Amino acid sequence: MRYTCKTNINELRTSYDYLVGWGAGRDEYDRRYNLSLYQLDYMIDAAKENWGKIRCGIKMESQEILKNLVGKKVCFIIYPNIELEIMPEIEKYLKEYDFIASRLIDCPQAPYLHSYATANEDIIFTQLIEALGIKDPLYVDIGVCHPVVRNNTYLLYEKGYTNGILIEPNGNMCELAQIYRPKNKIVEAGASGDEGGILRYYMNHQSSLKGYNTFNQEVAEREGFADNYKDVPVMNINRILEENCTKAPDIIDIDTESMDFEILEALDTDRFRVKLICVEVWGREAEFSQMMEKKGYVHYMSTIENTLYIAKEAAEQLRNRRIR
Repeated sequence: MRYTCKTNINELRTSYDYLVGWGAGRDEYDRRYNLSLYQLDYMIDAAKENWGKIRCGIKMESQEILKNLVGKKVCFIIYPNIELEIMPEIEKYLKEYDFIASRLIDCPQAPYLHSYATANEDIIFTQLIEALGIKDPLYVDIGVCHPVVRNNTYLLYEKGYTNGILIEPNGNMCELAQIYRPKNKIVEAGASGDEGGILRYYMNHQSSLKGYNTFNQEVAEREGFADNYKDVPVMNINRILEENCTKAPDIIDIDTESMDFEILEALDTDRFRVKLICVEVWGREAEFSQMMEKKGYVHYMSTIENTLYIAKEAAEQLRNRRIR
C-alpha cells in the first residue's frame, strides 16, 4: 500500500513491526530526519560506499538486511523522489510491504517539516493567498518533478486548493501525479516560449538526480547524460494556459532546469495577469528583474533556490491592507 496523504508518525509506529528508511541521496534524509523526531529501525541506501556509515545517528545498511524482515509488517519511509525505482528493489526481498514518502509524515513536534518545498515556498504561497483573500486559487506548476517531494504546490493541494494545472514532460512523474493529486489537471508535455512542437528531452540517469532533467543539450553534455533522451511534445506557455485555465492563474511556479527565462519572457502577462510568479534565476537576477519590471512585476521574496515576483497591483493591495 502506498500512503497518499499526510499520516501521523505515531500511527505508523504502532501499525508496523518495522519502520525502514530508504535513500540518503540529495540531502533529503539529512534535512528531514533526526533521532528526536522518530525512530527508524533500519536505514537502507543503495550506495555501497555508505554502508556501515552513521548518518543522522543511524547506520546505513544494504538491501540484504531485508532478508531478516520476511513475514514482518514493514513500512518503508522513502526519502528521495525515485519511489518507482525503489519498489522493484524492495520486491526482490519482500512480497508484502507498505511505503510512504517522507514528506507525508506528520510530526506534530516538528512544525518546520510541514512544508513540502525545499525552502518554504509553499508556505509563502499560502500566506499570500490568505492575505489577498483569494477563495479558490488557480495555480500552475511548470516542471513538477515529484508531485510531493520538494514540490512547491503540494501544500496547496493538501489544504483543499485543488484548482491546479501540473505541467510535466516526464511520464513517470505524471503517473505519480495522478496517484497523489488526482483532482489536479495534468498536462504531460513541456512548456516553452516558442510555438512548441517536439523537443529532445534529456533525462539524468543518476538515481539520486532522477527528475532533474533538461531540454538543454549543452547542460546534458556537461552533466554527462546527453546519451539518455526521448522526444516529447512541447507547448507554448500561453497556449497551455488558454486551453487549461478558466481564468488567469493566481500563482505560477516555474522550474524547467533550462527554459525558465524564455517561458517567462513569452508569458502574456497582459492577458494572464498572474499575481505571483516563482522562478529559479540562478545568477541572472538582474536580467530576470529587468524583464519582470517591464511586465509590471516587482521583487517579492527570495529563497535559497527561487525568486518570487508579485504583480504591482497585488503588492499595492497588500500595502493598503497593512495600512488599514
